[in-house]
Amino acid sequence: MLARILVIEDDEASRMLLTYLLEADGYHVYSASDGREGVRAALEHGPDLILSDLQMPVMDGYEVARRLHADPGWRRAPLVAVTAFSMPGDREKALEIGFQDHISKPIDPERFVRQVEAYLAPALRAGSPPR
Repeated sequence: MLARILVIEDDEASRMLLTYLLEADGYHVYSASDGREGVRAALEHGPDLILSDLQMPVMDGYEVARRLHADPGWRRAPLVAVTAFSMPGDREKALEIGFQDHISKPIDPERFVRQVEAYLAPALRAGSPPR
């Protein structure tokens, strides 16, 4: 079974692009348009990976990370920031808050899915042998 991935992104065009790229490789994608909706979806669906923007209305990505890490009901999954915040110190701040990594926007559509797969167990990646 391929990974279930949650994309938390307020920009509709970006959310659609990330979803399209991941679904084209066979991944099941859930999406949320703000942080509050993203936390709810993470707790409800228990995805294998969460990709989150940092700058969003309602609840930013930093608060998403804080709330998920504080919730004992959260099924732990890699949490990766996909964001335009790429000034010195932004990556370190995201890691400090609880993200596993930081992918800068604009993403490279040719490389994006392979970048994301680095955070998935081999059995959950596209191209892995069926179980």
